[in-house]
Amino acid sequence: MSDKFASAPLFRFGAFEVDITSRELRKHGVRISLEGKPFEILLTLLENPGQVITRKTLRQKLWPDSYVRYEQSLNTAVNKLRSSLGDSSASPRYVETLPRLGYRFIAPVEKLHKSREARNKTMLAVLPLDNLSGDPEQSYFVDGLFEELLSELGQLNPKRLGVIARTSSMIYKNTSKSVDQIASELHVDYIMEGSVRLDKKKKRVRVTVQLIHASDQTHAWTASYDHELHEILTVQRRVAEQIGEALALELLPSSSSRPAATNIEANEAYLQGRHFCGQRSEETLKRALASFERALILDPNYAKACAGIADCCTLLVWFGAMWPREAGSRAFTAAARALEIDPGLGEAHASMGLVRFWHTWDWDGAEEMFQRSIDLNPSYAMARQWYASFLNAMGRHAEAREQLLSAREIDPHALIIQMNMADSPFFERDYARAVQYLEGLLRNVPQFFPALFNLGRAYVQMEKYPEAIAAFEKAIALSGNREGKPALAHAYALAGKTAEARQILDEFKNDHSGRYIASPMIARIHLGLGESEQAILWLEKGYEERSNWMSFLMVDPVWDPLRKDVRFRTLLEKKVGLAPNSGRKASAAS
Repeated sequence: MSDKFASAPLFRFGAFEVDITSRELRKHGVRISLEGKPFEILLTLLENPGQVITRKTLRQKLWPDSYVRYEQSLNTAVNKLRSSLGDSSASPRYVETLPRLGYRFIAPVEKLHKSREARNKTMLAVLPLDNLSGDPEQSYFVDGLFEELLSELGQLNPKRLGVIARTSSMIYKNTSKSVDQIASELHVDYIMEGSVRLDKKKKRVRVTVQLIHASDQTHAWTASYDHELHEILTVQRRVAEQIGEALALELLPSSSSRPAATNIEANEAYLQGRHFCGQRSEETLKRALASFERALILDPNYAKACAGIADCCTLLVWFGAMWPREAGSRAFTAAARALEIDPGLGEAHASMGLVRFWHTWDWDGAEEMFQRSIDLNPSYAMARQWYASFLNAMGRHAEAREQLLSAREIDPHALIIQMNMADSPFFERDYARAVQYLEGLLRNVPQFFPALFNLGRAYVQMEKYPEAIAAFEKAIALSGNREGKPALAHAYALAGKTAEARQILDEFKNDHSGRYIASPMIARIHLGLGESEQAILWLEKGYEERSNWMSFLMVDPVWDPLRKDVRFRTLLEKKVGLAPNSGRKASAAS
């Protein structure tokens, strides 16, 4: 193996990732079978992207002593490689054939390092707990208990224990896959599985869990908890501590001072809120917000409920369901209260980081909060995702990729994290690579409308307006929301469909529904119509609104036509406070 491999243990292209250390090919985090000669051919091509690798070179490297049926063996190996990649010799996306000469890897290849945190860390996946209550309505309680357990384990010993995030664990709910299959797909050392039997009439709960070595599927530890229902509030931490003992890790002190809920109804409301919040639609976010607020009424010192309120308020702005000033004020108050109650809660620091990033535009303060959240709970993938978004907004794209790579290790099946891998190349103006990421994702989940929306944005910058219009129209149809229509109107305008663009512009300017329409999105339409004066005026309105879109003003290519305008530079640097060195204070001090 060459020294190049040692310095670049990961290759990434499209939706695929090749791990040199484990010699694995993965697609969206899921392992794909590819071994022997086909894998060696792939490595050779990836090490020399864009260069012709001759058939003679491959023969000397892979079949040095074989003269019989060599041509057939090489053709078979290349065909198997193409099959694993879903590629075609007739219209190749990855492996191009040069007749009678050799092969060339034609897709962009990215060399990455594994995150530093994961190299010497034991990795654990907690599978969704089985609901043995016989009552489907109690599923939110079981799923919520599962999520609480993940949170406790994530903070048990962050330097030595990594925990796969909820999104990637939940896809194995009711799965028929074996433990070794799951461990291979998630790249973990241990699997924990268990069940919950809740009897509300008797007010009792029984939790059974077992820890399994991934390498040989032997049981490292098994335990059962049979408690009065009011004692369920302590079960998560007891289970987490027992798993820590089984893994021979250094434990946190058993007499942890972290505030915990003392009201069983408050805890139940909180678990219900987490269940709804994870579904990320406007309706479920509203139900989650109501559940968190109920939990806080029942227990005013419930820090996690406060953090949940902050997250819901901030996320509802993107759906137009809340105005940014109202959302920012409520989110800041809730996150500050969570930190006041529990200064050691990683989720609360992440929530405050998001508020400072999207609402108060305190760039150094946002970075400080994100970094502290990751220090407290490195297994909280959402903090890394939000931090990566912040880093991209600051123009620090290499650092953003590093955080997203870490987030993918924790949560390899999270669609939003996979989608965000296209953000750095998009903001770096490498639109072809951004499209490659997004199209690869959409081949597997064609109805994931956020990726369609981002794909449309990339197509616009490539001046592929029909493709952009099709992507935006499909995203709007799938989401059921109209918040993407200004981006569609922008594409219409650039494509010369002025009447269609103005129709959408008039629709939003005459809107009286009370829903929030982001002024920077209206500015996009005017910009597409060649109306720079109006675009600047609507961006000024976005500043007054504290629109989330303004956070990306420095890097979003849609504003490139305005960058030489003195008014735009004043808005960017003097008002929003964005400059090439924004957000570096906390980083330099760390």
